[in-house]
Amino acid sequence: MKRNLDYEINYSEKASKVLKKLVKKDKLLVKNIFNVVKEISHNPHDCENLKGKFEGAKKIRKGNYRIIFDIDDETTPRINVLKIGKRSNIYKKH
Repeated sequence: MKRNLDYEINYSEKASKVLKKLVKKDKLLVKNIFNVVKEISHNPHDCENLKGKFEGAKKIRKGNYRIIFDIDDETTPRINVLKIGKRSNIYKKH
């Protein structure tokens, strides 16, 4: 079910830890990650679907970083940001 409202954004503990580490190294990158997540909150269903162990999740890119999230349309429309990491290692562990 698609909605025209902005989706609420929820960051997992793993994603929050990555952002806390990144902010010490590259504040601009963290700001850009927040901005791209906010942008997709208008229509997250248009993002790329993932397969395999991330089946049911979606991804967006910001530079060398990937943001993996799922969508909850059941009660409150919500985006759950599950993982944030470099492309080279984000898909290795779930």
